Amino acid sequence: MGFLKKLLGIGAVAGTTVAAMKVSEKYKENNPEGVQDVNGDGKVDAADVIVEVTRAATQVYNEAAKVVKEKADQAKEKAEDWKEKAEDVMDSVEQTVKDTVRPEDDPAEAVEEVVEEAAESLEEAVETVMEGEAQ
Repeated sequence: MGFLKKLLGIGAVAGTTVAAMKVSEKYKENNPEGVQDVNGDGKVDAADVIVEVTRAATQVYNEAAKVVKEKADQAKEKAEDWKEKAEDVMDSVEQTVKDTVRPEDDPAEAVEEVVEEAAESLEEAVETVMEGEAQ
């Protein structure tokens, strides 16, 4: 457990570091000539910097949230595609069993034939999904 805890700690530190760098980049992008009097009190001070850092952090957060949502939506779509393909394979196996197995057939031969048909159906489904992802 100690190793996993350290690994997660390293990940958190790395993530925090990247986030801080992104906020810093956005801060510089928003203030190319330095911080101005953004709070309207007539002077440039720490309060103005805080306002600008907060603004930069909010922008970075919103951009990250958008990317995470897009990735989650893509993952959900892929999972739904795989679910559909799995259902197609199961339907194909069921149909194969109905089409090929008869009560008078040798059970071992019937099972072997069904397994071969199922493997072919699964292979076709995987190829279809992979071709779709490559496009």
